[in-house]
Amino acid sequence: MSIRRKTIFSAATRPSAVSVYSATLYSNDEDDRHLLSRYYSALYIHKADVYHVLERQQGRRTLIYHLFVFSLTLISLVFGSISTIGAWRLRLNKPLYYGELGLCIFFTYEFLLRIWSAGCLAKYRTWVGRLMFITRSVIVLDILTLLGFALSIAAGITTGEFPEIILRFLPLLQMIRFLRVDRQLTSWRILKGIIIKHHQELTVTIVIGFMFLITGAYLVFIAETPIDPNLNTGSFKSMADSIWFSIITMTTIGFGDISPKTFIGKIVTTTICYLGVAFWCLPVGIIGSVIDSLFFSSFYHVF
Repeated sequence: MSIRRKTIFSAATRPSAVSVYSATLYSNDEDDRHLLSRYYSALYIHKADVYHVLERQQGRRTLIYHLFVFSLTLISLVFGSISTIGAWRLRLNKPLYYGELGLCIFFTYEFLLRIWSAGCLAKYRTWVGRLMFITRSVIVLDILTLLGFALSIAAGITTGEFPEIILRFLPLLQMIRFLRVDRQLTSWRILKGIIIKHHQELTVTIVIGFMFLITGAYLVFIAETPIDPNLNTGSFKSMADSIWFSIITMTTIGFGDISPKTFIGKIVTTTICYLGVAFWCLPVGIIGSVIDSLFFSSFYHVF
């Protein structure tokens, strides 16, 4: 077996051909692999950065980006609501159309970036993983929203304005798009956890409140209406009116369109108001206490 000897040249005696071309002749493949590895490493880091900004809820860049998206969504919702006013309907139709066109292009590009950057995670790296990513509830909501806006824009592509029927349903699409601000569905998950954990307490308070609601409505109806329906000249024409009055009274809204006239009716109304404050506020207190405990536990965990 022959042993290949390696000739070592000093800096003064190294041949120029060796010094210039030796790396190319003997390590070209290694350099290519090294450059390719560096390229994929940089691409992976870039994907991870993009995915972190788009899908996570941490970091200054993520906060700035989501505030920017929230502002765009809120502005479009405000302009869409103003466009329903008769005096502004014709003035804002064309600016609203091109504004929604720009937002549709922006969110489509963002949607493609989400699919591309999801490859930084191992479970989403293959085509099957991409399909798993697309079937997530938040991504499905994005797809439906983009399709809705694309069809709305396509309906007015010849005139550069939304048709009248589209303007009636445009605020609905804008409100659905507003839901996508909470990418991780954190608010809904917290609410779901509260309902599951305290479903017995919430069920009891809702059932008792509903019983008082129906009972109060019936008592007001009996107190405010005579036995003969033909002699009824008051505000309570039917049991449905009494239920409506009981709802707006127990929720302490009080529109004033219906009010009791008899002394017994006023006593019943006072009782309904008291019970509404006592029982309908219990679910709010339960939910608020759980949310407060969640934030306190997260604060204690951090500090």
